Amino acid sequence: MSERFTNEPMVVDDLPRLHHGAFVSVDPRYVRGQLAGLAGSAVVVAGIAVVVSWQSGAVLWPAIVGGVLVFALVASAILAALEARRIAYQLREHDLSLRSGVIRHRTETIPFSRIQHVSVGRGVIERFLGLATLEVSSAGPDIAVPGLSLADAERIKQVVAERAGVDDETPDDQTPDDEPAGRGRDARNDWAPPTPPAS
Repeated sequence: MSERFTNEPMVVDDLPRLHHGAFVSVDPRYVRGQLAGLAGSAVVVAGIAVVVSWQSGAVLWPAIVGGVLVFALVASAILAALEARRIAYQLREHDLSLRSGVIRHRTETIPFSRIQHVSVGRGVIERFLGLATLEVSSAGPDIAVPGLSLADAERIKQVVAERAGVDDETPDDQTPDDEPAGRGRDARNDWAPPTPPAS
């Protein structure tokens, strides 16, 4: 005999909640990387403005355009720094959550049961800083957790892959570049998220 269907109301106060004190902030080097990239762009814009001014003989309009662009980059740098400080993740027994957003605060949660693929990506600046981005694809929205140390990104990737039942593409003999010698796959199995700072 099939189980009787029920559809009882749920009390919101009784539902499980995310522990905001348990979110783990990204590596501080991520903030420096974001600012370095924008500073480089500002230098390029200022250089172009100087060259155009010198070639054309005009001074006023290249200075105005260059000043506006540099101001926009400075504003972007401030927002990027605030955003980087806001980004944090929380890894629980059955899901992964990402907190982000400065003007509009967002908290995204993906259950392991819906995850289809997990990987670690690294851009040029991330490789220079020893950082990585955890990229998670799911049956719904995808999320990316930037600003992780390479070792943490690889360990979280393996934990998520095991809990989600998806393939871990990391070769058995490959360990992160900044992982201490002698620590490999066995050590990752015992990994636990960093302890969030005391509030």
